[in-house]
Amino acid sequence: MPTRCVPPAGLLVVLPVAVTLLAPRTPAAPAPLDTTIAAIQGRGHYSPLAGRAVRVSGVVTSVAREMATLQDPAGDGDSATSDAVMVQLAATALPRPGDRVSVTGTVAEVVPGGERTANLSVTTIVRARIRMLGRAPLPGPIRIGAATPRPVREIISADELPVNLRDPARARANRFDPDADAIDWLEALEGMRVTVLSPIAVSGTQVFGPGAAEMVVLPEGGMGIAAGRRTAAGGILLQSGPGNLGSQNPERIQLQLDRALVPGPAPRIRVGDRLEDATGVVRYDFGNYEVAVTAPLRRRAPAPSLAGAAPRGVWPGRLAIATYNVLNLSPGWEDSLQRRLLGSQIAGALGAPPILALQEIQDDSGERDDGTTSADATLAALADAVRAAGGPDYRWVDVAPEDGRQGGVPGGNIRNAFLYDPARARLVRCTTLTPALLREAGAPEPDAFRDARDPLLGDFEVGGRGITVINNHLTSRYGSTPAYGAVQPFVQAGESARAAQVAALRAYVGGILARDPAARVAVLGDMNTFEFTDDLAALLPGTPSLLHPLADRVPAPQRYSYNYEGNSQALDHVFVTRALLDGAEMTYLHLNADFPALPGATASDHDPAVATLRW
Repeated sequence: MPTRCVPPAGLLVVLPVAVTLLAPRTPAAPAPLDTTIAAIQGRGHYSPLAGRAVRVSGVVTSVAREMATLQDPAGDGDSATSDAVMVQLAATALPRPGDRVSVTGTVAEVVPGGERTANLSVTTIVRARIRMLGRAPLPGPIRIGAATPRPVREIISADELPVNLRDPARARANRFDPDADAIDWLEALEGMRVTVLSPIAVSGTQVFGPGAAEMVVLPEGGMGIAAGRRTAAGGILLQSGPGNLGSQNPERIQLQLDRALVPGPAPRIRVGDRLEDATGVVRYDFGNYEVAVTAPLRRRAPAPSLAGAAPRGVWPGRLAIATYNVLNLSPGWEDSLQRRLLGSQIAGALGAPPILALQEIQDDSGERDDGTTSADATLAALADAVRAAGGPDYRWVDVAPEDGRQGGVPGGNIRNAFLYDPARARLVRCTTLTPALLREAGAPEPDAFRDARDPLLGDFEVGGRGITVINNHLTSRYGSTPAYGAVQPFVQAGESARAAQVAALRAYVGGILARDPAARVAVLGDMNTFEFTDDLAALLPGTPSLLHPLADRVPAPQRYSYNYEGNSQALDHVFVTRALLDGAEMTYLHLNADFPALPGATASDHDPAVATLRW
């Protein structure tokens, strides 16, 4: 028990009569600083008034989900400082666009998604109290186009790297250059009302549930962008160099379709569609600056219809092999439309190739994490869909992985698999490239695929001749930090893993060729990197070159199989040994990447690639 201090007998003790008078007084909260929005934003990514109580006035330009944008219609005349700011509202006091208000609150740097993300922070007035002053016209929007203030065309961020723009000291020390760095140019527009002039879509509509969708565009139809950077459909190609550290095409502008701002369904836009001017406010979320449109988005002219270069179903004297990432396919009812779409594509546009390498095949219980590893039901359901669409009676082969080991969607146990037509191709052998096999082949890192999908090797006999096909799904780029994130330069996930994996594949193919220099080998699949990166341009072919990329034989405007945030890029590849190179051709069939991605109504987010080989 606690010890009590008892005064000695006879000692007079004087107790305080009013203790509260002796306690220190709590200082009064400082009066809010009367200031301007531009002074709150400052020239940089971190507010010079962060943590201060402020009072500003302006016109409300948008309201969505207890968050408003407030803009000073006069501004400060400095294009490097935004004249708008986000305001966090109480649910009981929501203003309307066009309200002229006085706002009192505290300046904070709020990170969308939370501090654990790599997102930039957004200057926001929190704990805001609003006083109505009347009504006013909305500020005129800044016009974004080729001859007006326009996106920076070279780099996202260049100066004083590396830097963490969420670190106040580093952010303030970093040279802020909106004329050269796209990330600074967009920061200087944060919250502002803008109009993107005559945009052309470089991504299809991406729908995220009932309330939100997005697409990526170029202002004024991409005027001024070299033709060699554009796709035949009207998109823009990612051409960022060996380490993917070059241009990420900062001309791209993301349009956000928010039902809280504009009710109604999102328009179904595809790459190449030309749109009417798009007006909205600049926001930041999910690692990207975006223009949240505040008026309905309308198509001005549809994308031109492009004649497909689909291969024929019969190739006299040739063998067709294809690779297709089928987007987490399961046998469940929820994927029934996806299976029908895939079956129709495989039987039709792909020409039902004799050998088809698949990636992202889920186990028979889909995403239910119940220990199931077999994918027979998944592959049988896909084969049935191909047959129902008029295709051949495919057989299939895969190797079930250890439960939970190969990454991908939790519970799905995604793996690589083959469909093959037994009337045209005989399966001789199928195995995964285990660490033991890779070690025997002299791979520098035999465990390179420990946390990724094991390569699936199939030995086939076609017309009395053999071919070895190695089906791959290399380590994902998932986990990379955003290109418009706080950490610059952005961090690319899986780089070292993919480098080790392609080195292991080269070693294994080198062992085959050492035994038979005329061996016919194809290495294909979703490589999760681009034809110009070191992994595929140097490490996998090696010196001397043992494997040769067929993507080089695809015209540049067609050389893509995926669209990420408006960048058309090739992730899916076919490499062949010398014995298969002469006369080999490859086609990317643009069936998915250029089109809207609608929940439950999309075959895949990848385009298939079909190679035809002289046989």
